Amino acid sequence: MLVLRRRKGEQIIINEEIRIYVAQASEGSCTLSIEAPDSFVIRRGELPPFEKRVPRGISSSIQATK
Repeated sequence: MLVLRRRKGEQIIINEEIRIYVAQASEGSCTLSIEAPDSFVIRRGELPPFEKRVPRGISSSIQATK
């Protein structure tokens, strides 16, 4: 695990493809902006993986298009 300290406006680059910017920082929290190719799945760690979730309303929108 890599632990870094960044300030507002600074960034972290992963594999030259993913950029993580510190958009806003205050005492105790920060806001991050993540730029990555569409092929990367990005989610908050406290949420279940995408394939295990069904977004609300998706079943009704699928039925509506048939």
